[in-house]
Amino acid sequence: MKTKVIGITALLVTLGISWGGIHTQAQTLTVHKELGNPTPLVQSVAPNKELTSSKDYFATKKKELPQSITLPSSTIQRSTIAADTYGTNTTPDQALLIQTGQAYQGYIATEGESRWFYTQVTSPAKLTSFLSVVNSAAIDYDLSLYYLNEDTSQVQQVAFSTKGPTQYEQLSHIAKAGYYFIRVSSYQGADTTNPFTVFAVTSDTYDANEPDDNPWLAKDRGAAPFVSTQNIDNSFDEDWTKVTLTAQSKMNLRLDNTSTYGTYQLQLFNANLVSQGTLAQNTNGQVTLPAGTYYIQVLAPSTFDLTKPYKLSVNYQTADVSRVTVSDITTDGGLYGFIDYGQGKKWRVKSNIVITGRAFDATGTPVGNAIVTTNITTILNGKVISGTATTDGYGNFTMPVYINNPGVGQYTFQSSRYRHYYDVVRIQFFNNGKQLNSDISTLYHFAYEIYTG
Repeated sequence: MKTKVIGITALLVTLGISWGGIHTQAQTLTVHKELGNPTPLVQSVAPNKELTSSKDYFATKKKELPQSITLPSSTIQRSTIAADTYGTNTTPDQALLIQTGQAYQGYIATEGESRWFYTQVTSPAKLTSFLSVVNSAAIDYDLSLYYLNEDTSQVQQVAFSTKGPTQYEQLSHIAKAGYYFIRVSSYQGADTTNPFTVFAVTSDTYDANEPDDNPWLAKDRGAAPFVSTQNIDNSFDEDWTKVTLTAQSKMNLRLDNTSTYGTYQLQLFNANLVSQGTLAQNTNGQVTLPAGTYYIQVLAPSTFDLTKPYKLSVNYQTADVSRVTVSDITTDGGLYGFIDYGQGKKWRVKSNIVITGRAFDATGTPVGNAIVTTNITTILNGKVISGTATTDGYGNFTMPVYINNPGVGQYTFQSSRYRHYYDVVRIQFFNNGKQLNSDISTLYHFAYEIYTG
């Protein structure tokens, strides 16, 4: 499992109160996010993979917490901590004040108990809350957010996060000005030795898809292809998308990020929140999935850039690719051409090339939304040069490839005034790891020429 360590300025414990009569000194907390399986997202997922050993947090619904709770008084005051070991903030009227941008620790003494905190939002903003939980399979804490209706003295639930044991919880809400209550509750187990950590932060700027910080807030895209442009608005921000496949499908994913500062990552989960793999920014991923519900998560493992949006693209390959045809290969060096040096007609290439072609299934029908890759095996040190492209709706692809390995010059060809030195190199095409039939299999790799007069 990969750990996300998030540094926030002044991420301090500033309770200024006593836990069990002992004053808690301000300290810097390291807040962790477990990011799951870093397996690259280019794979096939067998039907029901890992499902039987994992709790389905959506099919098996947890007992719901009250949607609204009436306070004894609408006046909010700092809770007075009694001389018991773990504090008395077990009800909303005894909630502890926390400041946004700061983290606080606490304990749950018995299963089913809750710990309450509250914060004030002074102007409309996105409010994000994060809960770092106890790392034990026997303990399951949940997180929920309530808004105080001062007219009725009720706190009304506006968001929740109820994952399983050892998984952090996170939620967000587009908040109007007012008081918000954060509830940490025990669904299973308790721990009076290892504390939980709760954190809240506000974002003045956020994209139109917010709130979408967990699977319950995910934007539902069904089974249709889509392109989503969004921002990461704070270090904890996560953007979740839900897709539902009615049949086995080959899903193509790409996460584009032009920022030189922010670094983003995509992770795909099944309905049980079991990771199916990860995808780094500015790369293509393809995974074969059985029918079912899936969740796509985008986050910033280290740094984010509010000024530069990222682009998430998802589409589905229409059929299995069987073969490709190549209609053109351009190259630099004034060497463009489909020529015959004596080993048959082949495309001549040097360094910067662009391959134009089309992908077909076994019946000869063009295949849309297919990821096609090529491997060119050069002679010098046997270095393999790769390129990738995605077909359009008609099966067409345009693939730039940079051959950053010079030719050796195993063969020569004498023209009227120059002797050309070149290699014959292999070119192969693949889709989802399977080699494809192609109308070309070799290229002339130009090395250099000598003037012979």
